[in-house]
Amino acid sequence: MEVTADPVPLPRPPLRLAEVLGTLSLATDLSNGQPSEHGLRTAMLAVRLAGDEPLPVQQDVFWTGVLRYLGCNSFAVEDASYWAGDDIAMRASFARADLGRPAEFVGTVLRGAGRGAPALERARGVWRLLSDPGAPRAHAHAQCDAALHCGRKLGMGENVLRALAQSEERFDGRGFPDRLAGDALSLPLRYVEAARVAVIFHAMGGVEAARAELRRRAGGHLDPAVVRRFDEDAAAWCAGLASRSVWDEYLASEPGAWLLDPEALDPLFEAFALLGDLKSGYFSGHSKGVAALARSAALAQGLAEVDADRLARAALLHDVGRVCVPTGLWDKPGPLTPAEWERVRLHSYYTDRVLRRSPALAHYADIAGRAHEKLDGSGYHRGDSDASPLVRLMAAADIFHACVEPRAWRPAMKAGAARRVLLDGMAHGALCSRAVDAVLAAAGEAPGPPAGPPGGLTEREVDVLRLLVLGLSNKEIGRRLAISPRTVQHHTIHIYGKAGVKSRGGVALWAVEQGLFAAPRP
Repeated sequence: MEVTADPVPLPRPPLRLAEVLGTLSLATDLSNGQPSEHGLRTAMLAVRLAGDEPLPVQQDVFWTGVLRYLGCNSFAVEDASYWAGDDIAMRASFARADLGRPAEFVGTVLRGAGRGAPALERARGVWRLLSDPGAPRAHAHAQCDAALHCGRKLGMGENVLRALAQSEERFDGRGFPDRLAGDALSLPLRYVEAARVAVIFHAMGGVEAARAELRRRAGGHLDPAVVRRFDEDAAAWCAGLASRSVWDEYLASEPGAWLLDPEALDPLFEAFALLGDLKSGYFSGHSKGVAALARSAALAQGLAEVDADRLARAALLHDVGRVCVPTGLWDKPGPLTPAEWERVRLHSYYTDRVLRRSPALAHYADIAGRAHEKLDGSGYHRGDSDASPLVRLMAAADIFHACVEPRAWRPAMKAGAARRVLLDGMAHGALCSRAVDAVLAAAGEAPGPPAGPPGGLTEREVDVLRLLVLGLSNKEIGRRLAISPRTVQHHTIHIYGKAGVKSRGGVALWAVEQGLFAAPRP
């Protein structure tokens, strides 16, 4: 007999895509060190500037603005290595700089790289970045790979995908990865880039600061025609941008209304999962794996299908707040300091706050935001011991799946060892016995990693891919596998070719889709 864990109904149509993706934009703001609703303001202003364009162009401008930062986390591991572990601070610094001007690029690096870190650590990061001429192109490839992968999951049209794939290009042809220039750049991107810069500098110094910066970048970073349009009536274009919240104005600015059936939410939630899991190579496939395991455990416990689906969706969302924590902390090989641990614990708070901003997603916040709570009050961020059956299942599924994944401070556990971790947690009162039993039963029945190499890979290429995703260098991979760095490089080229990507982040997303990070059976 099925039982219902929670009487709260699933949301009913009409449901607006702008509401769901506006919430995703709030998470990308955190990831890039921008003020809350930066992406929403960018979309609003870009649509205003494109007001004379045909409706389809305005719609493409809107979605490009909302999703402009969709792929930024795909290079987080590398960014952290340049900026003393703080990839968020790096992206925040570069967002204000005109990176096509060499002196400005170098000055931004010298002033900002690893600020507050030990001098030697800062110097290493600066040297690593400035001595690697391929870094900007590699960053652009990673962002494009991730943006295209996620954009397709979100159902974006080809014009929006094209704009997202060009997000690091410039009007003067000095951008990356393809050095496109002028009219070769997507028209929606040209509006969005002008709006993005205007929003950043408007927040720093008002309308005149925005106008001055756009004039400075006209013909270089930005399309001069779009800059002239902004300059004509900058105060009117920027009206309302300084408001504490622009959520309602953002929704009202959408050209038309893209409505969804709630049953179509799963691919959208998978994009949220990818955003959080791209934060570190050690997290590849984590949220998707937890979702599958938690859903199976809910059914094994006799919960209704509607509750199992709600739990799986919440599991896809449960670590989106990871993006607010610098990757250097997630990838730290040793123990965290008390201050670092506090930053890590806050990620569940940000998950909760981001989801609650949207009425469509607040339904899942009570589960997703409590994923790391325990029955004895030792979890975080609330230290809450009063958990619903779905939260208890989520906690057990999350711990089991995390145990069988590698982390920077330990290798992946065998499934039997992960089983003992859950049983110990149950014995000490931290985990619910029914939830543990259901998760272990579900893990025993779940399909493991594919029996043979997927996608035409060889066994050795799979070994290289698993280490490549973690962000290890060719030398480090070579040492682990007892092969030469040159051999690793050859394998990497073949892996990228077979996956159809050009970056570590892109191949990580491809590997998740191929099932390479499925948990082993206990």
